[in-house]
Amino acid sequence: MIKQLVPFALIALLILSCEEAIPDEKFIYFNDFDNEDYTGISGVYISEFDGDFVMGNFNNSGFQLSLNNLPDHQYIRVSFDLYIHDSWDGNSNGTNPSGEDHDAWIIEFDPDDNLKASEKIYFETTFSNGLCIPGFCYSQSYPRQFPFPNDSKLEAVSTSLPGRCLWQDSPDGTSLYKFDKIFLHKRNNTVISFYDRLVQPDSNSPICDESWSLDNLSVTVFTKR
Repeated sequence: MIKQLVPFALIALLILSCEEAIPDEKFIYFNDFDNEDYTGISGVYISEFDGDFVMGNFNNSGFQLSLNNLPDHQYIRVSFDLYIHDSWDGNSNGTNPSGEDHDAWIIEFDPDDNLKASEKIYFETTFSNGLCIPGFCYSQSYPRQFPFPNDSKLEAVSTSLPGRCLWQDSPDGTSLYKFDKIFLHKRNNTVISFYDRLVQPDSNSPICDESWSLDNLSVTVFTKR
């Protein structure tokens, strides 16, 4: 079932695009997954893609990053390279009349804590990486939250990477996105969960049909003055 975003979450997901440094921004974490240091990560799965080591690829799974003893702050900024592999169907793949059939990608803070609904930080979006026919492509929500409709591959920084499996022979089977967003956040310890909820009811090999990988994960915190 699709989680309903409460008002705090709508505020908490300030979802500011932040390509420039912020005053008093404090570096907390960075990992390009090249040095075999996976401290604080659960669900480690490393593979090679396009000549580099990445976290993933994942299908209906993901990983978590635990961060402790954070300095006092009001906001947390999370950025990384997100690779969307093969045949993602965006906001709907037409298998469920209720509409709960979208290929979802999710970032969530402290998913196992018994937080009030108003305290949860949860960002769910979709990507459309499927084949288009003249005049039609499945819509996606990124860079907004689901179910906002956007054009296929909107804000992808590259759409000319090879597929991972199903479309491994295609020169445009993977799309690369530069995820960079800010969330209201004050907790000194946190767990950031990165995962998906992909729908492929007729696939013999779901992970070959569609998956995702992540690289260059960075976390900073700051206080607005």
